[in-house]
Amino acid sequence: MNPETVCPFSKPIIGQWCQCRFARLGDRCSGKMLCCHTGNQIDTCLSLSDTLIQQSRFILGLSNTDAGLTHAQLMKVRCGGLQGMQRVLGLNEDKMPVVLDLLAAIDDSYGDMTEFPFEKIMQDIKLFSSRKRSAVKGGQSR
Repeated sequence: MNPETVCPFSKPIIGQWCQCRFARLGDRCSGKMLCCHTGNQIDTCLSLSDTLIQQSRFILGLSNTDAGLTHAQLMKVRCGGLQGMQRVLGLNEDKMPVVLDLLAAIDDSYGDMTEFPFEKIMQDIKLFSSRKRSAVKGGQSR
């Protein structure tokens, strides 16, 4: 593994939308978290990110498969996708998703990521907003 491999969930991790025990801050200003896993875990995370992007193209209104996604679209896909996966897997939705725990739960429940019902998380992706949940408390804005 290349020790300089950038985690595909860098920005969601920095934004505190998810976490990973193998992500280490590389360059906070550019939003880069480096994967320090010594195995091939980064390949699984890259595959998950790519799968979330491919599965959500319709919900994002993207017909061109070569079109790049904006930062906001990537955040919707990755953060909303992880939250949706957590919900579908029946994990505690009040806790921040842990990427590797979600992948392990998918393996336990479905045997393989390709068998996960991604269609069940499309609403989570569509409805995701990067506004922090704690920004409004008790019905009042801070």
